[in-house]
Amino acid sequence: MRFKPPPPNSSIGWRVEFRSMEVQMTEFENAAYVVFIVLLTRVILTFQLNFLIPVSKVDDNLSKAQ
Repeated sequence: MRFKPPPPNSSIGWRVEFRSMEVQMTEFENAAYVVFIVLLTRVILTFQLNFLIPVSKVDDNLSKAQ
């Protein structure tokens, strides 16, 4: 998984890119991965899930972790 920042002068936000693993996968494993990602994206869109976290919450978690 890779987080992609928004391009300059654009209204779109941060994006997440799902990438295949570095190891060589079999055709079955590759198909299973693709099906899982498709199902995951459909669940996120269907239930309109929101994964945004306020920066203040991130700062709190960072200070507690250190």
